Amino acid sequence: MLPRDEIRALALPSADLDLAVDPGAVVLTTHAMQRYRERVEGVPRRLAVRRLRHLLATARWRSRPRGWTEVVLHPGVVYGYSIDRPDVCLLVRREVLVTVLSRKYLRQAGAVPRARFCG
Repeated sequence: MLPRDEIRALALPSADLDLAVDPGAVVLTTHAMQRYRERVEGVPRRLAVRRLRHLLATARWRSRPRGWTEVVLHPGVVYGYSIDRPDVCLLVRREVLVTVLSRKYLRQAGAVPRARFCG
């Protein structure tokens, strides 16, 4: 029988993979812009677009979110974190910015802890 870590390694890709996302090709949805303004900073829409474009351009992409990003994993979603705002997570699926999360927002929302593996 394989140890739990080996099973996870087979089932989930490495979070440290360098994933390629073309920031210029990513579509900004109205939903993502609203979530940026609600969860990150309440700035005018045009400024939110500029800030999101900058975060997209400077983000490193991962196949799995960082530990503080309490979300349910979905196939095809990549998670972007910019060095300029490491407290912000960009969720992109098929070149569409789906939503924006912030560490502060998740802490205030009382995110549900990730399920623990039994064994």
